[in-house]
Amino acid sequence: VIFQYQRPPLLHFAFLALDKFREKFGRFPVAGCDQDARKFVEFTASINEAAIDYKMDELDEKLLQHFASGSRAVLNPMAAMFGGIVGQEVVKACSGKFHPQYQFFYFDSLESLPTYALDPKDLKPVNSRYDAQISVFGSKLQKKMRDSNIFVVGSGALGCEFLKNFALMGVSCGRKGKLTITDDDVIEKSNLSRQFLFRDWNIGQAKSTVAATAASAINSSFHIDALQNRACPETEHVFNDAFWEGLDAVINALDNVNARMYMDMRCLYFQKPLLESGTLGPKCNTQMVIPHLTENYGASRDPPEKQAPMCTVHSFPHNIDHCLTWARSEFEGLLEKAPNEVNSFMSNPAEYAAAMRKAGDAQARELLERVRECLDKERCDKFEDCIAWARLKFEDYFSNRVKQLTFTFPEDAGTSTGAPFWSAPKRFPHPVQFSAVDSSHIQFILAASILRAVSFGIPIPDWAKNMGNLADVVSKVAVPEFEPKSGVKIETDEKATNLSSASVDDAAVIEDLLTKLEACAKKLPSGFQMKPIQFEKDDDTNFHMDLIAGLANMRARNYGIQEVDKLKAKFIAGRIIPAIATTTAMATGLVCLELYKVLAGDHPVEDYRNTFANLALPMFSMAEPVPPKEMKHQDMRWTVWDRWSIKGNITVAELLKWLSDKGLTAYSVSCGTSLLYNTMFPRHKDRLKRKMVDVAQEVAKVDVPAYRKHFDVVVACEDDDGNDIDIPLISIYFR
Repeated sequence: VIFQYQRPPLLHFAFLALDKFREKFGRFPVAGCDQDARKFVEFTASINEAAIDYKMDELDEKLLQHFASGSRAVLNPMAAMFGGIVGQEVVKACSGKFHPQYQFFYFDSLESLPTYALDPKDLKPVNSRYDAQISVFGSKLQKKMRDSNIFVVGSGALGCEFLKNFALMGVSCGRKGKLTITDDDVIEKSNLSRQFLFRDWNIGQAKSTVAATAASAINSSFHIDALQNRACPETEHVFNDAFWEGLDAVINALDNVNARMYMDMRCLYFQKPLLESGTLGPKCNTQMVIPHLTENYGASRDPPEKQAPMCTVHSFPHNIDHCLTWARSEFEGLLEKAPNEVNSFMSNPAEYAAAMRKAGDAQARELLERVRECLDKERCDKFEDCIAWARLKFEDYFSNRVKQLTFTFPEDAGTSTGAPFWSAPKRFPHPVQFSAVDSSHIQFILAASILRAVSFGIPIPDWAKNMGNLADVVSKVAVPEFEPKSGVKIETDEKATNLSSASVDDAAVIEDLLTKLEACAKKLPSGFQMKPIQFEKDDDTNFHMDLIAGLANMRARNYGIQEVDKLKAKFIAGRIIPAIATTTAMATGLVCLELYKVLAGDHPVEDYRNTFANLALPMFSMAEPVPPKEMKHQDMRWTVWDRWSIKGNITVAELLKWLSDKGLTAYSVSCGTSLLYNTMFPRHKDRLKRKMVDVAQEVAKVDVPAYRKHFDVVVACEDDDGNDIDIPLISIYFR
């Protein structure tokens, strides 16, 4: 039973009984004291007898004894969890936007207590900062916590909260304990609102290092190792087998699904508990992934986030999100991707040309056209060239393209079914006429020309940021007349994934572009390189958000869409996931309550809790984790958590015999993406007498590092009736 519906009334009576106990004795009940517990139960029973509306037929005396024993203790996870809830209610009250809750809320986590009986002697204080925790869980579990080896992945909002909690709980604070935290990110200004271990002067520093230092200031006994490695296949030499095998638990503090999936895979492989959590504004969820007890994180997936069709973003936007998505795409294309392509070409023209010829498609053609634009007709040598480029880009984006679109699809155009082409949600656009007296136009020119100058390494003159001077220069730029063309194809298919239209002449066009590029390269100085600009939303002086906001708002003006200020543009284009301290505190508090269970050990799956909460409503939903799917064959049982091991430097034939003894006929053996053995290929019979490791090294190019004593193979098997049997991964320990 997940929810104990009888507990809230009982807890209500228990708190009234606690007030009565303190009033009579002037103190809290002593932890582990039977006499105090009995007196407390008597007070609760008398309150229940006097109750009218919520009188209970039977009292859970064991719960009341636990309540009395731990009534004096303040536990960090509980404080974090309730602090998040109360903090959000305070925000509601202070803002006046929502009405705070006006009722009682009771929450307990009795399942976090050890499964073994607690000796009253084990609950006595030892004059340490952890005495409150010891009075609830005992010194035995406290020692396990202090000596635990924990891996925390991520040092952002969740990571900071976890480190604070662990420092206060005493996790990894013993001589044998160690906490490893890794994060390859650095601190940005926008982090400071919710990642509270960081300060202004830490901006630009490594998150994990700063967080570790701050957490060590909370508890000087904290044994913490801060790394700046991304947890991924490329860093498995850092987080190697010995590292993983020594872990007691893994805590995810990540912000993307791909990293979560990788960590889930590693925890499955090494059979380590994974405590997962995530937040989104006032929402949070926690998931416990416990070896052999629960399903893994990857067993169930959320549906993919719906994205606007490409043709909508590029030609038919109808909200500001579409405009900002397009603006971000153009920013990256002009200032990051194009310069990168130029540098690739200039570094090794022959190799680059060969790669483009091999691709030979519309995307290769488009890349080459961008490179040619940078090195030929749009090349800038002085700042005035950058201003001219920005002015012509304005005309192209917000006038010429719109004229071409409305020429191809006039306002009265119809679809093949006879319906109006420009029906909702499509908006009929109008070109924007450039005006040197419109400050938003000049601001766009300023941002675009400065960033163009940066990418070409051109010095920015002092007069550049004077709007009057800039308007004078831009007014002198010659803008050619534009005439729409017939036969221009504009993508309208919402299922299209690429706007570049393929052509039978792609190869010929690519060859022509390469010839022109080679001619351009000869005119450039030796070693010419551009500076790619990577979008950075948090630097208010770099003009990145000025350009993106300008691009988006001019496009919005084309389509009659409400424009936004730079802050709102930053929120959307910067893809900032809203995170608030209250939700983060609650999520980490709930996870830490589960950590008690993980480190104590021997808890059944019924004791663990997955949670989904929404503090805005507020709503709290807790459930037992789902057990892993069990597979069967004859008298064998296994789940996704199992891995079969074979010790010895065996041959292929010996592997097949080992499986045959289990009633399984192996017909295919693979390692990585390579096929080591398959009954369909006669020549594979020659491999039967060879050692598995030799075949893996020759065929799969397996390079087993010195620290690893085994390699893994995936075997496809069937039973005697020809039914496929999905067996676990097999590890062959050949050393």
